[in-house]
Amino acid sequence: MTNNNAARLLPALGIAITLAVAQHGFGAAAVFGSFQRVENAERLRAEMAIEPDFGARVVAVTGNNGRVYRVVSADVDEAQARALVARASALGITGAWYWAEAPMATPVQPARLDIEAPVQAIAADEPAAPEPAPAAIEAAQAAPDPDVGPALRLASADGVVVVPRYEAVDIAIDGHLDEPIWNDLPGHDNMVVVDPDTLAAPRFRTVTRFLYTDRGLYVGVWNEQPPDTLIARLSSRDESINRDGWTLTLDTSGEGLYGYWFGVNLGGSVRDGKVAPERNFSREWDGPWDSATTATADGWSAELFLPWSMMTMPQTDADRVMGFYASRKVAYIDERWGWPALPFTGARFMSALQPIAVADVVPKKQFEVFPYAATSFDNRNRSETYSAGADLFWRPSSNFQVTAAALPDFGAVESDDVVINLTARETYFPEKRLFFLEGGEIFATSGRSATSPSGGGSGDGMRSNSAGSRRTRSAFQRTPSSVLNTRRIGGAPILLYSDEVDVEGHLLSEPTELLGAAKITGQTGSVRYGVLTAFEDDPRVQATRTDSAGVTTDTAITGVGRNFGVARFLYENAGPGRQAVGYIGTHVDHPLRRATVHGVDAGYLSPDGKLRVELQGLASDVRCTPAGDGMSRTHACPDESGDRLRGYGGWADFYYTQRQGVQHVVRLDYFDEALNINDLGFLERNNQYGGVYGLSMIQTNVLRLRSFGTSFAAAHWLNLDGRNTRTGVFLMNTFTLHNRNELRTALRYFPARWEDLESRGNGAYRVGARSAVEIALGTDTSKPISWSAQLATLGEELGGSGHTFGVGVTFKPLDRFSIDLDINYRDRDGWLRYVGNDGDFATFEASDLQPRLATDLFITARQQLRLTMQWAGIRAKEQELYRIVDGVDRLQPRLREADDGAGAGAEDFTISQLTAQLRYRWQIAPLSDLFVVYTRGSNLANAYDLDDPLAMPRDGFGELYRDAFTEPLIDLFVVKLRYRFGG
Repeated sequence: MTNNNAARLLPALGIAITLAVAQHGFGAAAVFGSFQRVENAERLRAEMAIEPDFGARVVAVTGNNGRVYRVVSADVDEAQARALVARASALGITGAWYWAEAPMATPVQPARLDIEAPVQAIAADEPAAPEPAPAAIEAAQAAPDPDVGPALRLASADGVVVVPRYEAVDIAIDGHLDEPIWNDLPGHDNMVVVDPDTLAAPRFRTVTRFLYTDRGLYVGVWNEQPPDTLIARLSSRDESINRDGWTLTLDTSGEGLYGYWFGVNLGGSVRDGKVAPERNFSREWDGPWDSATTATADGWSAELFLPWSMMTMPQTDADRVMGFYASRKVAYIDERWGWPALPFTGARFMSALQPIAVADVVPKKQFEVFPYAATSFDNRNRSETYSAGADLFWRPSSNFQVTAAALPDFGAVESDDVVINLTARETYFPEKRLFFLEGGEIFATSGRSATSPSGGGSGDGMRSNSAGSRRTRSAFQRTPSSVLNTRRIGGAPILLYSDEVDVEGHLLSEPTELLGAAKITGQTGSVRYGVLTAFEDDPRVQATRTDSAGVTTDTAITGVGRNFGVARFLYENAGPGRQAVGYIGTHVDHPLRRATVHGVDAGYLSPDGKLRVELQGLASDVRCTPAGDGMSRTHACPDESGDRLRGYGGWADFYYTQRQGVQHVVRLDYFDEALNINDLGFLERNNQYGGVYGLSMIQTNVLRLRSFGTSFAAAHWLNLDGRNTRTGVFLMNTFTLHNRNELRTALRYFPARWEDLESRGNGAYRVGARSAVEIALGTDTSKPISWSAQLATLGEELGGSGHTFGVGVTFKPLDRFSIDLDINYRDRDGWLRYVGNDGDFATFEASDLQPRLATDLFITARQQLRLTMQWAGIRAKEQELYRIVDGVDRLQPRLREADDGAGAGAEDFTISQLTAQLRYRWQIAPLSDLFVVYTRGSNLANAYDLDDPLAMPRDGFGELYRDAFTEPLIDLFVVKLRYRFGG
């Protein structure tokens, strides 16, 4: 026997002895890897010898599918075994899992050694065989015994989880893991606590099993938990609340470039969406997948079926390797567990998912048709309308999709939030139409396109909404910056009409019907692309005309619909880290206005994931026709001379994760005063340069707290005249107690600055320094009743101050019924507002009341009755009058003109805006719904004769609310059926 062969034989003999002794007792252990070849198991055991605390050893397990070799820890108790799993995961051994019945190294009692598979000696003259490569796919393709079915495909040395493939299975997606096939699959119990980010071993087991066919991926999950602690709360699709749930994130690109997430919650409510590097989650996408859950005597279980045909994935001739992340929310202790160990406070996510191998996955061609039919009755105008159309989705291959819409259904069955915006800045409303959401992620050029901050450790981007403490609802919404904002398509029309024509303001903002739309998305090698086009119908708006004799007649304003076009190309290299460069172009064509935007973007992720960079360059070209004398037009020209305007700008964002829980952010902007991307995109303002630095830190188990989070930011922006327009210093803290209650504080300071937008082009003026203080409380949302309260004070721009008080309560006595009520009240002294007339302003003493109510009743998990109501009322009384004066920095007091006929209090105003909706939704099948909706809304401004000082409503807000409800602008009843065929 050669020395080489002897060296190979000795470890094998040691393995054989271990195997034999191990047959006589069972206990807890951590499994670090499983192999079909003993050489690979021994290699991993040798590598782990540098960590003697693991006590790594090799045992053999013989089952229906043959023998496999597992590298396991020494004999320990359950808590120690789970701790070793967590430690191994933190060291990068992503395939580690807990084994409750591992053979013990030391027998329970003396027993005869019985080596089932003796190691054969190697002849002295036999040449040494080359060391085999422990590849996951090689292990997966080992020939199974034809009599016992497909081989169990387990994790190999490189950490890839290889999923068993079946030609066909008989699994009913009912939440019960009672089919025999689930017992034949390896169970993975590898989770650690990722929120809070302790990476400790969880207190309960979570066993996940995978299998797949050529149709899709099946997932079965058993969640151990005491039954009396289970929290099953039903909700609308994609709503994130505190309850027990399980989520799978799947990187279908296999390179950390794009993917999907699927969440199922105890009770049956689901959530889903898409994910992009590194942790940019969106929830707008809805997929035709199936799931179910059920409570058990020792916890709860879930089953999911995810069709391959609904997922975008690159073509490949090799076995497909994806990445996945599984997470579980345990509501009553407000913890989230995850596998692999990727807390939201860490640097990496998409680039560090657990590899999963699925051989021979080639999605079949998919063709889906979504016809719809709807009828609506407008009670205000006593009119009835009927509509019908269809959306079509065709995916001839895994990386190419065509989407089209004929007479598309873009009518809303879900109301936008009530937002009162009295500033010069535009309000952003998110997209809710399925056609534009499907495949829309390719058109997002950076993280700034998101409407909410990227999510946390939940793996679904929704951590802040489903955390343990309640937060009072706020009307504030983060404003994105995006080259493409599809809400512009079918938005308010461009119209040109005579000044003799009078039209109600709300009619000018109503959406425009679309004739059709089409979209193509796909991938070729490392290049992804997308093309979008849409065509509006010619708008027609009812109006009145008054002739020289004062006679008024009904008329209509007619216009021309716009044509929209978008093109997007993105090259990505996902070696160590990630590098990407892309182009996006948009064009809007109308006889009165043509706008073109070009954008170039680039992204970089360092190999260790700590540094992320996003760059965006922009150029716009806008040409339009001015209204002319005696004419009015909507969407005014940026320059009434009608000259062609070209603008340039861009931004650069840098994210650096110093260590777990500590992140630095630097965001820089430059936009010249001619840049305008808002014909088809969204940018809050141009004529600006500057940036912000932010530092955020989160620590767990400090200061006798469950967690403590703090963030600091300093911002400074100037316009191109060199005047600071946005400057501030911010400090925010979050104290989370062990009982899941939470205290939040915020301090903000705004130095003196220039305001150059609110005058609507009539000049700039200086405003004074201001400060703000806020404190908020929230209680544990896992309880049937939870509440929140906040108190804030903020200085006004010319002196004076405002105070805000908010309170909210959530009542969930049953899993199927809930009531959410939030009330925000604000009083202001010295509130500065523009009142028109070429630079005139006034300050006001004002009160602002905004209640929000949402009530849900679930007949079943797929039948929901929902009542929502949002109202905003403002009562404002004039205080002082001001005017911009050329050459003077600050606003100057002014007197009311003697000949304007107005007396004191002429600028007083009221606003009453209401949206109420009662909606029944029945999900007949995946993505197939019946809606019965009643919507009532109003927007009453200055509904009183405010020239009369006694005209202001004297009974507080009651009269304002009553008038908003009894004098609606919208009084609409809609029945809509949408059904999915194909797939």
